[in-house]
Amino acid sequence: MYFRDLVLVLFALMSALPAWSQGEVLKALRARPEAVPDQRKADGLNTWYIYTFASQTIPIADDFSIDRTRKRWAQPGEPGVDLSETIYVLEVAGSSEPDMTFATDTTFLYTTDLADPPVTTRTALPSIEVLIRDITMYPPAETTVTAWPSYNVFDTIQSPSPDTLPLLSPGLLQDSLLVYTVAPDPRTYVRADNSVVPLVLWEEDDVYVNGTFPVEPPNIGVATFDGLSRTGLPYDMVNYANYGIADRLTSVPINLAFPASDSIYLSFFYQAQGLSGDGFPQTQDSLVLEFYAPEEDFWYRVWSTPYVALAPFEQVLIPIKQFRYLKDGFRMRFLNYATLSGAFDHWHLDYVRLAAQRNANDTLITDVAYVMPESTLLSTYTSMPFNAFSVSPQAFMASNTSVPIRNLSDEDRFITFGMLAREENAGPQSSFNNGLNASNNASSIFNSVHAIGASPNNFAYDPFLSTDAAFWRVKYWANATPDVNRYNDTTMFIQEVSNYYAYDDGTAEMTYGLNSAGAKLAYRFDLAAPDSLRAVRMYFSPSLNLPPALPPMQGSFLLTVWKGLDPEVIQHQNFSFSSPMYREDGVNKFVEYALDSAIYVDGTIYIGWTQTNTAVMNIGFDRNRDHQNKIFYKTSGPFVNTSFQGALMMRPVFVAAVDPFVTVPETVDMPSGLLLYPNPANDSFRILWEGEDGLGARVECVDAMGRQVAEGTYTAGMTMATAGLSEGLYVVRLVAAQGNVLAQQRLIIQR
Repeated sequence: MYFRDLVLVLFALMSALPAWSQGEVLKALRARPEAVPDQRKADGLNTWYIYTFASQTIPIADDFSIDRTRKRWAQPGEPGVDLSETIYVLEVAGSSEPDMTFATDTTFLYTTDLADPPVTTRTALPSIEVLIRDITMYPPAETTVTAWPSYNVFDTIQSPSPDTLPLLSPGLLQDSLLVYTVAPDPRTYVRADNSVVPLVLWEEDDVYVNGTFPVEPPNIGVATFDGLSRTGLPYDMVNYANYGIADRLTSVPINLAFPASDSIYLSFFYQAQGLSGDGFPQTQDSLVLEFYAPEEDFWYRVWSTPYVALAPFEQVLIPIKQFRYLKDGFRMRFLNYATLSGAFDHWHLDYVRLAAQRNANDTLITDVAYVMPESTLLSTYTSMPFNAFSVSPQAFMASNTSVPIRNLSDEDRFITFGMLAREENAGPQSSFNNGLNASNNASSIFNSVHAIGASPNNFAYDPFLSTDAAFWRVKYWANATPDVNRYNDTTMFIQEVSNYYAYDDGTAEMTYGLNSAGAKLAYRFDLAAPDSLRAVRMYFSPSLNLPPALPPMQGSFLLTVWKGLDPEVIQHQNFSFSSPMYREDGVNKFVEYALDSAIYVDGTIYIGWTQTNTAVMNIGFDRNRDHQNKIFYKTSGPFVNTSFQGALMMRPVFVAAVDPFVTVPETVDMPSGLLLYPNPANDSFRILWEGEDGLGARVECVDAMGRQVAEGTYTAGMTMATAGLSEGLYVVRLVAAQGNVLAQQRLIIQR
């Protein structure tokens, strides 16, 4: 390996390293699974979809406050999806048949004369020139090969007819590629001048359009470039140091047939890292812009910038003067170079504008916009149990909320703002004009203060409009005239009040974990009323633990509830062990871990876990809501407060008549079927696994601190001695040769 290549690999590995602090770990996400229906992952057919697009005309502006990317999940039978061509793999003399097969080596005619003695002669069958198409790409690559019939012929002179015996494994088999044409997306977008254009501006959906990853963006919503594919999974799941082009954002064709004198400029804002990327800048990672010259059918690189540490958004202006671009059919595309094994190297793109009659000083936008999304009107939580809330609704509402608004113009604007709220299933809409800002707001961000539970609004969610659970649609609005973009003038969320408490806003920007066996994580909740705790919901992100660290899925923990931490008072601890579970039906999806039995709780409680090994389990960490003072961990000595600002995506769940979460699959603990007997054990115990094949697997016995205290090679019904082991709790694991845990079970030694 050349020295430069080695350096690049080391840099790539560093990009995956977490931030370490006294046993706790904060690191970038590795995956963000998108909701992809199973039938759209693979339909069992060779298919190719040609997406067609309506072209755009200037002026063009996209602030990413709404998603204008093309979602590429078309399927046969859907409206606008038509079969346009069937391409066969094999073709002879311009003809293809569905059942074509050929041999790649000579086949023969065997002729036998049964005279005395019998004589058999062999003659090669005529060869055939076969056109072969590679249908793994479109258009398919073509090659021509010499082949032979996929059979041998046996002819006995004294027999009336020859026998034809097909080959058992022909070298060439017919196959086909079904090519579908997908019509343009019919949705529309209203521009500032009220003209209507196609909604879709970008041909693909590699990027992640979101409002929570950046830091103080120009307006609400950015396009995030990272190392994840459009499915939300890494481009390379295996090679941790793999590096290259990751996401692309390509515009649809644009009519740019204008003279250079029209002074056409492209501008955009960008930021590296934000709240979501890692803190290890590597100069080989970059954000790139390319222009397409239609008549040359060629992409030219016109701008790039290396990855840097977190800094404010920067605006770039690029004049478009070359005649090769000033054509109908011009396109532009952004792409990023990144580590391809996770979402480590982040770029956030905002407010892309392409228009004529501009100049190099055209940096200001006559726009007033919300900057970040909101998530709650409650005073402390983003959600809480309906029964507790209903006792005193006004007491749990925030007195006011502060929502940032940016004036992108260099002139003060007369800005009014307010709020709308309505229960989703019933009741009238509540509407409030909450304030105005008319001075000292030019080119700045100010906090719009909205009275909620305070005068003059004195607003509270009305529990009588619902039964056992409520969902309120809340929208903040802002108004300024003139304003070139109305799409970013609002921010909306759904407030749930049902059967759980939450501090987080439902989105993870990073992941959090502990790296010590026996470590404890405790999350404080001050309950509004006594209740029956039945489960804990957690969002674990399938993030990367670099070898030789244990993979997150091999993490093991006991769900624990504390009444106090100093001194430590455990109110409940599950008997069975649990491990991180991941859902692939959408981003930021929680998994529910049930307590062995519901428990009565009141006052202050702490929920969390006691882990049995060093695997960092990567629970989602919300960096937009800061509840640092409620997160505690213990590796040795007393519990201490976390050093990171944010909120864990961990929620206590209570017994309720209505549970909106019940339609979501619950967790299945570590694979079961491992039988230990007797249990509790004294001098020894026997091991039996119900799986199909455990031969050659390794048996590990570890104590509550995660230390391996015994091991052996599994055989059905084997006995393991406990001599030398103290009384107490242990975990017995069956580990396959590949290192994955096949099953595990809790063992108690009691004498």
